Amino acid sequence: MRSDWQWADAPFRDDIFWPVCYDSEGSKTLLQDYLYTAELRARGMDAKQVHEEVTKRFGTAAYPNPARTGVAYMIAPIMRGYTNAPAPVTMNMPHYMFYAPNVKDTDIGGNGFSKQYPFILNMSAGRDDYIILLAGETEKAKILLDSKDLLADLCSYRDYLCTTEATRARTPIN
Repeated sequence: MRSDWQWADAPFRDDIFWPVCYDSEGSKTLLQDYLYTAELRARGMDAKQVHEEVTKRFGTAAYPNPARTGVAYMIAPIMRGYTNAPAPVTMNMPHYMFYAPNVKDTDIGGNGFSKQYPFILNMSAGRDDYIILLAGETEKAKILLDSKDLLADLCSYRDYLCTTEATRARTPIN
């Protein structure tokens, strides 16, 4: 993914990366947003226009919100996106996202985008509402070990994809 829908002022930056794999419901709904985005970008539309075109379709008959809860797997060894900082952050944060349309932090005892888990990440209300749950420390360590060559290659490709001890911390969100 190359954009976070909630950051309309900075859509499609060239330094946003977050690999995700949707289940069947997410593939029918949420994934379609990103396929349409790629189609519009390939046609030459600029980032701001694409963002507006895609987000205005959210929740319409052509782009229905997920009909049920589901899972979006984000168990890759690295991602780069927004947390609560003004700029993107590189993180080693394998996690699971349970999309839960219209679920709020108060519904699950969450504490906002913080170090307290689980919490709700609202990217587009009713469409991209996610319960975030980190992979366990043992699973995370295995993912990082199995991906060490990939992580080295990514670091040599772009310095902002280099990770540090801080990005591998138990709770990497500030």
